[in-house]
Amino acid sequence: MSQTPLPAELFRNGLLAFEGILAGQLGRSASAAEAEARQVMEGLMPGFGLALDLYLADQRDIIETIKLGNLVKNDGGYTSWYSGPRIATGEWPEYKKILSTKLPEPAVQGIDESTTRILSRCANPKEPGDRRKGLVIGYVQSGKTANYAGLVAKAVDAGYRIIIILAGMYTNLRAQTQLRLETDLNVNDAKDKNGVAWSLLTGRDTDIAPSNNVGFMSSSTNVAIMIVKKHEKRLANVARFLRDINDDTLRNRAVLIIDDESDQATPNTLSDRELVSTINKRIRGIWNEVPTGTYVAYTATPFANMFIDPNDPEDLYPEDFAMVLPRPEGYMGADSFFDVDQDADRDEDEPIYALSHVIDLAEAQSLVPGREIDDFEPEVTPSLDDAIRWFIIATAIRQIRTGTTNHSSMLLHTSHRVAAHQRLKDAVASFTEDLALRRDAEEESFRSVFVRETERTTHLRGEELIPEWPAVWNQVREIIGRLTVKIDNGQSDDRLVYPDDSPQFVIAIGGGTLSRGLTLEGLVVSYFLRTSNTYDTLLQMGRWFGFRPHYQDLARVWVGPGLLEDYGHLARVEREIRAEVAVLEAEGKTPRELAIRVRTHPGRLQITSPGKMTNAMIVHAGLGGSRRQTIYLDRSAEGAIKSQTAARGLIEAARSRGATQLLHDPSGKSSRDSQIFAGLSNDDVVDFLRKYWVASDPWLQADKMATWLANHGSKVTWNVVLVSGPRKRGSFAYAPGVEVGLVSRAPLQEEYWTPERLDGELPEGSDVINIRALMSGTDSILDLEILAANGALVDPNGLLQSTDTSRIESVRATRKAIAPDVGTLLLYAVDKDSQPLAKSKTRREMGAPAHLIGLGVIFPHAETEEQGEFVAADVQPPVVEDEPSESSSWQDTEGDYSHPEER
Repeated sequence: MSQTPLPAELFRNGLLAFEGILAGQLGRSASAAEAEARQVMEGLMPGFGLALDLYLADQRDIIETIKLGNLVKNDGGYTSWYSGPRIATGEWPEYKKILSTKLPEPAVQGIDESTTRILSRCANPKEPGDRRKGLVIGYVQSGKTANYAGLVAKAVDAGYRIIIILAGMYTNLRAQTQLRLETDLNVNDAKDKNGVAWSLLTGRDTDIAPSNNVGFMSSSTNVAIMIVKKHEKRLANVARFLRDINDDTLRNRAVLIIDDESDQATPNTLSDRELVSTINKRIRGIWNEVPTGTYVAYTATPFANMFIDPNDPEDLYPEDFAMVLPRPEGYMGADSFFDVDQDADRDEDEPIYALSHVIDLAEAQSLVPGREIDDFEPEVTPSLDDAIRWFIIATAIRQIRTGTTNHSSMLLHTSHRVAAHQRLKDAVASFTEDLALRRDAEEESFRSVFVRETERTTHLRGEELIPEWPAVWNQVREIIGRLTVKIDNGQSDDRLVYPDDSPQFVIAIGGGTLSRGLTLEGLVVSYFLRTSNTYDTLLQMGRWFGFRPHYQDLARVWVGPGLLEDYGHLARVEREIRAEVAVLEAEGKTPRELAIRVRTHPGRLQITSPGKMTNAMIVHAGLGGSRRQTIYLDRSAEGAIKSQTAARGLIEAARSRGATQLLHDPSGKSSRDSQIFAGLSNDDVVDFLRKYWVASDPWLQADKMATWLANHGSKVTWNVVLVSGPRKRGSFAYAPGVEVGLVSRAPLQEEYWTPERLDGELPEGSDVINIRALMSGTDSILDLEILAANGALVDPNGLLQSTDTSRIESVRATRKAIAPDVGTLLLYAVDKDSQPLAKSKTRREMGAPAHLIGLGVIFPHAETEEQGEFVAADVQPPVVEDEPSESSSWQDTEGDYSHPEER
């Protein structure tokens, strides 16, 4: 902060008092309230007015330069408007107090930091006409609601005035979300507080009405909030509410749409691009009514969201930003249960499978209904018997550990068919009633399960203790008599409820509602047979994911045959998606610029339903055949000299080994043409990388490269291409007689990128810049073209001429066919005086003391590498833009909706 006439601590105290005075002057104009507050504080603290002016000036500077959560515009630049909460009173400070009573400090801090990053990517509510769409990826059962409640609080403090929560497809999920927000944000309190007054348009038992008074929106202090089920008519009511607001008023009342479980129903499900499914059309309709605001899709399974048509500006592709919520401490995800890294020399399978059981095929078949539901007569099988007994035992152990009685749940999920649920409930209820009646005779059976299961997880227990059996049995005897068995599906009338003052011990049987969004409190055991062919449905069914304080070692899951392998694959897919999004964020790219890839399954699994993948295309990935490039260069004098020294050392090694030197132009008329040294070894490449500094990319580090080559490149030789730029720019000599033209690569301006965005330590004294791209597409086969031009490479099928260098799969296919055992290093002499194009608004002059050396690498084909196949949205612009039309309607599967006039 600039030098002020007041000590820092005294000013901070005065600022808090100043904000308190402002908060108490509701209904007055902002200028009049501020003037009076200034006058009061100046009387109490002479010099406060000047100190406040200097403070506000500093804050404006921070807002203009903050790099947290930058947004990429179409021209490659960034804008940023939000750097975090700056007031001591408001919705966020109040919500943070509530969070602090429920979550440990690191979790609260994580929500604070992530919501600041998200809001910084959202539209600026003070800029009418600013509209943005984004995606936030969480984890199943990981507290997404707590996160977006924090986003709502900060958004309201920042100026958003209409909050629309799309709370899934099920009534109980909508009601659960409504209750949560009423409790945590106190949104049902219409009184003015913290400078705003909430107006709640939905209730715990009532969704949004067809007609709503919008007069209250004329006041900029009023905030409308609605928690809405994704139902055709209810979504139409939301759009009608927005249309009823005066256009000028609405333009200045920023709208925040939070689409919870956004991959369900929101994406277009019709396979023809010309068709639009009803829910998708209705949500588009809501978005079209928003002149200023943000659509934020929240989901743990973003597969369908990533395949929304990115070339349709009216659809909901997250073109402006995508980010991943940090994995919360203590969270148990897919890799806590399932095998992610298969390695015969490691023992990692043991802790994963200690928490999992595979149900025998014959048992599984007996618990899943066939075509004729009347023939379905389920009974408690041996594995289900064990699961129920362990649920009771684990609940007892948890009570003893914590000294309190908490909600405890078991999930029983064998079929989506409603009729099957009641039959299964009857069998389970009969079994538990018999246990209660014969509890004294059941002790030995319970003890056998206790011994077997507790021995499985001794290595996962940490500091938690296993009580002696007599203490456990006393608790078990009590819990048996308090068990309830409930059905929760679209037609049940006795759904799951977890009252704060009445701990529930419940076995929950269900289908769709249990596999999407609904929180099962204290979930200890999952018995899971229902399968699916799609990634998103399978992951959402994984209700066992979540937080298990003091009972991580007690959590168990029983699954049907083959599901462990499916979930192992999905755990890897999840990790890769999050890594892809992290790369986008770190490099300042958006999903509009670079589609997020999703690994396909080698067997039966589909990523999502076929109707949601109309805009997907197959892409391939893996190091073999891929290209990588250094976009971060150190332009300091030491950095420039280091890169030059490493490059010249590589060329010296090539010449000393007698490597073949060829020019791009065999006639030799140009002394500054691109040229190649062929026949270098893996050791030459690794030695070069040890001397050349590479930021960020782990696979261009010497040790990583050596490991990869040892596994996949024992027969590889390397070409080194010295890429030459236009002759007019000047030249750079790698060695006597080895000279190329300079290339121009202007870096981004400081306001758009700073080295703080990079992970890891930077070299001392470095001055790192971001040039966004080093390689041109045609460079991917430049070495092969030079060899062919000199008669050193045979291309009988003319593949070089037909290669589409804009498509990595085409380049890979060509290189695999012509030169599978050849890798390529491309060196670029980057002009120290590189200039931006005249029309550029985001680049600046290089201004380096010496020319820099940039590095591109094309990995050789790897026959033994698990390359894998991926799917991504097709972000290429369409040739023809089709007019969408409605062709189907979403049905209310719960039958709980009607217009008031129809009642």
